[in-house]
Amino acid sequence: MPVSVLIDCMCVLLGGIIGATFKDRVHERVKEPLNVIFGICAIGIGIYSFIKLHALPPVILSLVMGAMIGELLDLDAKVRRFFLRVFDRLNFKIHGDHDQYMNFYVVVAVTFCASGTNIFGAMSEGITGDMNILLSKAAMDLFAGAIFASTLGYAMNLIVVPQFLILSACFYLARFIMHFITAEMFADFLAVGGLLTFALGLSIARIKAINAVNLLPALLIAMPVSYLLGFFL
Repeated sequence: MPVSVLIDCMCVLLGGIIGATFKDRVHERVKEPLNVIFGICAIGIGIYSFIKLHALPPVILSLVMGAMIGELLDLDAKVRRFFLRVFDRLNFKIHGDHDQYMNFYVVVAVTFCASGTNIFGAMSEGITGDMNILLSKAAMDLFAGAIFASTLGYAMNLIVVPQFLILSACFYLARFIMHFITAEMFADFLAVGGLLTFALGLSIARIKAINAVNLLPALLIAMPVSYLLGFFL
């Protein structure tokens, strides 16, 4: 059982409920600085993950190719439309600037579902049984969920569903592929996830808006690219 994945998702859900319940009592002068702080934390986590890379060429190539695939498929727009349909079905109302809300919502969704630390933590538990990485992240996600939900409302709790499915898939996939990957491939994969987390941090802190969803294919091709380039490096 992916125990740490369940705990992390429960922390996000609990934080989301608390933040949405008391959103009207949290002043904007508190929300904005805390969002910036969590963005800076994501940037720091991204840098920490990136410096563990084995070789730079496969990491850069994976990110460039992944971004091209994401842009060609227009994944960001597809994810937005999906969440908007869900909002309509569940009668969630978007208050304030519609585009700004959806930009922030998608960034938060990717942060919880596909950040380098979350994926690495889930895969680490699947391979070694070590839950410490994701449990440590869960403590931060509890507070992050509360702060993000104070802006996004109860709609943020929907993110827990894809979060659980994606991280559980990483947990079970890690058990399947552990005999086929090398330490170098995993290090490059983690570095790509670190760059993605860095980009998410820039968006959360509102330093630079980035369509992070369009970068997600880089995670899928990181290990194959690392393996192929390993013959030449």
